[in-house]
Amino acid sequence: MKKIILSSCGIINKNLKKEFIKFLNKDVNEIKIIYITTAVDGEDDPDKSWVDSEFATILDLGVKKENIFEFKMDYDIDFNNFDVIYMMGGNTFYLLKKLRENNWIDKINEAINNGIIYVGSSAGSEILGNSIETALDYDENKVNLSDFTGLKVVNGLIIPHANRKKEFIKQCQDKYNDKIYTIEDEHGYVINDGFEIYF
Repeated sequence: MKKIILSSCGIINKNLKKEFIKFLNKDVNEIKIIYITTAVDGEDDPDKSWVDSEFATILDLGVKKENIFEFKMDYDIDFNNFDVIYMMGGNTFYLLKKLRENNWIDKINEAINNGIIYVGSSAGSEILGNSIETALDYDENKVNLSDFTGLKVVNGLIIPHANRKKEFIKQCQDKYNDKIYTIEDEHGYVINDGFEIYF
């Protein structure tokens, strides 16, 4: 059963928090999260205060700090030892390239199919769609990625920070045949075994 939360800035609003808690099969203070921050490394902006702010939102859920394990995909790890994969935002192209280079795409897909909760934030959400081509408009493709195929866990294109991209979204709706998931900063999609709701 797939349990997915697609967000722009993490699990912020009260409805997303409630749905996240519903996903759990144990108390929130007992869960273990693998916190993948690879996409952050693809950002040139020295101001990373947004990373600390988003990390705080995870703690606000009731997760113990010692149960959050930061991971850069630089060594082998078993996702089955965790309850949640939290894929942080940053540079979308850099993230997808690193996922491919380190052979993590199949492993993430397998984990999701096995019922491990996946929380995506910004780029971490966008990669789950059919393509990340839409990110060309707002992310720098400094790794010169030419194949924009996403993980295809979600059948559509995912555009985070939609409240800042109204005109761009209209252009995408005219250009692409795919369903477009637009996610505003404090909102998100909850996908529970195919059933989708936006909060």
